[in-house]
Amino acid sequence: MEPKADPKVSFVTVCYKTPGLIRMLLKGAERANFKFSYEYFLVNNAPEDGTSQMVREKFPWVQVIDSTRNVGFGAGNNLAIRRARGQYVMLLNPDLTIFPDEIEKLVKFMDEHPDVALAGPGLFNPDGTRQDSCYRQPNIMIPLYRRTVFGRLPQGRRAIHHYLMRDCQPMDKAQEVDVLMASAIIMRRSALEEIGLFDESYFMYFEEMDICRRAWEKKWRVVYVPDSKLVHYHQRESRIDWPWHIITNRPARAHIISALYYFRKFWRKPNPHKLQRPIE
Repeated sequence: MEPKADPKVSFVTVCYKTPGLIRMLLKGAERANFKFSYEYFLVNNAPEDGTSQMVREKFPWVQVIDSTRNVGFGAGNNLAIRRARGQYVMLLNPDLTIFPDEIEKLVKFMDEHPDVALAGPGLFNPDGTRQDSCYRQPNIMIPLYRRTVFGRLPQGRRAIHHYLMRDCQPMDKAQEVDVLMASAIIMRRSALEEIGLFDESYFMYFEEMDICRRAWEKKWRVVYVPDSKLVHYHQRESRIDWPWHIITNRPARAHIISALYYFRKFWRKPNPHKLQRPIE
């Protein structure tokens, strides 16, 4: 038998004890009936939870990778990206809903803009309101403002407003951005070969800031493409309202540890991208 041609897109989803969300995501992928060739990888960071068996039985077109332990978000994605054969790698979180023709818009955009390494769709809440899914590079105070009551103070609100690009509203046209939310990103594989994969020193959070920053450093572009729309059931699990939540909230601890690593890694290095520009 002759080998099949390489797929256009390699989808990657990393999960941890979310069988219900995975079932809905993959059903949505089937209904989307993609108009391009693709392969799909599911990386299960908790293979004992039954998700892998369910996917193998109900969605045999998905390639399941069982991690030996919970390796986190970046390392989990890397397990699949190293096997991916597609021209593009599309990361999809379990808590997304896919609609027909929306991923095709991202693929078309990447085909037409060969200098773009990473692109992200518009993410929307179930009620139709737009989520903040692209950002400026953060300063060291942003994690504190976003995860504590200090973000409700005037200075904190102003800093968050700037970080979330709310001064750029309406976000209805494709434009360059510093950072894309990792919940849904399409990545050019040839760019990844130059940029490198996710830094596995992050267990969870800040991976997308790191890889987007490295893309800009290598003169690739990072672009928000709101014409492509997905629904994201986003929950901010790492928010802390009181200091002792740092001890009781595992995502909050991971967020703080990742932030410390990120700011130490890029300490005193200038932002390689400073000007948001619309894309023609």
